[in-house]
Amino acid sequence: MSNPRRTSRLISRKPRGRAPLGVRTTTPMVRPTARTILRSMLLNGKLAALVLLLVGIGCLIVVFRSPAFVVGELEIEGNRSVNAATISQLANLQGISIWDIDPAEVAARISQNPYVSTASVQLRIPARVLVRVQERQAAVVWNMGGTNYEVTAGGEVLGLATSITTATLVIYDTRTIPISAGSYIDTDALNLAQTLYLRIPKELGWQPTRYEWDPYYGLSVYNDTNQAVFGRLAEQQVSLDLKLATLQQVQASNTVWTFIDLRPEKPYYRPQATPTPTAGSQ
Repeated sequence: MSNPRRTSRLISRKPRGRAPLGVRTTTPMVRPTARTILRSMLLNGKLAALVLLLVGIGCLIVVFRSPAFVVGELEIEGNRSVNAATISQLANLQGISIWDIDPAEVAARISQNPYVSTASVQLRIPARVLVRVQERQAAVVWNMGGTNYEVTAGGEVLGLATSITTATLVIYDTRTIPISAGSYIDTDALNLAQTLYLRIPKELGWQPTRYEWDPYYGLSVYNDTNQAVFGRLAEQQVSLDLKLATLQQVQASNTVWTFIDLRPEKPYYRPQATPTPTAGSQ
């Protein structure tokens, strides 16, 4: 038999309803303490992951912004006509982090120079930048004793020249010794002639009428009948830039000359004799 008192209590007990939305209950919520959270993170590995993440971010900041990765001077190869300072100025990488450099963009800026045919840029950790340039070159013919010979950039004679155009660079050798296919000629003269072939028209404003090589004078460039002696590219006494600057000054001062030797530190020239009206009109 059931207990009537217990039954009456069960009947009289009303179910508790849920609190309406937005109304706080009187029962306080249990919030985890900092120690509890830390203990939980230690147990599930989240704290270790967070520490590793922060350490990784710090390392990345150090790597990407460390002065050890800031570019100083460039390593430049293949330039003759255009000097290293000009290439460095076009590259514009001084004080820039190596991580912020786009090699293709830098190569495109360097290729804007009229002397440069192609350029490539390679990055080397931590802060090395290697720039390789290939300058524009004319087809070269070496004239010996009135005979034209095709030659390579390395100075090797290939044989008789089959065709010569207005764009061909002809170097006249004052000697009369015979040469043949397989022989080698002075590569210093080739390189210097190639350089002057590009620089003289742009920097002096005149087209050389003759390039001449002589064992004593080295390479000479003629402007009509005026002879400018440049010597050799390997000469360290006077740089090629200084030789061209001297010739610019002489030209700007309207100095009259028929021969100028740019090899010594104090270049000298021979003035031109006063031309006759007939000679001056030719």
